[in-house]
Amino acid sequence: MRRKRMESKIAQFSYDHQNFSSQIQKLRKSTGELSKMLDNLPKKGKEEKENKKK
Repeated sequence: MRRKRMESKIAQFSYDHQNFSSQIQKLRKSTGELSKMLDNLPKKGKEEKENKKK
């Protein structure tokens, strides 16, 4: 009985670890896309400060 439990836990761990790796890759891709989007946004803070000074 113990052996079956241990085998199932090892199998579950390896399955989870495999999925974890693909999830990290998806997260890196998402953060890269978000970074590009934020870089392309206009800088509102600088424009607002310049308008207030005038």
